[in-house]
Amino acid sequence: MAQIVTAALMMAYALTGFAVLHTLTLALKSRALWLSGTYATVVVFGWPVLAIVVLGLADAVFGIRQRYRQSRPPPLPVS
Repeated sequence: MAQIVTAALMMAYALTGFAVLHTLTLALKSRALWLSGTYATVVVFGWPVLAIVVLGLADAVFGIRQRYRQSRPPPLPVS
């Protein structure tokens, strides 16, 4: 039961970590390269997801996405 709860929480924080990664790369011109490289690394190796989980935990503690959005306006949509 503890392993199931741990795995569920890790996945939740991993998704939060990926959300932080998406937020932090909004202003980069090479955003697609960074995101695809990160996703590919996680899929191929698996263990780098722990760094993403730590990023999600840091967002829960420090509010990284909220701080980033306060300091920068959102980018304009490209159409």
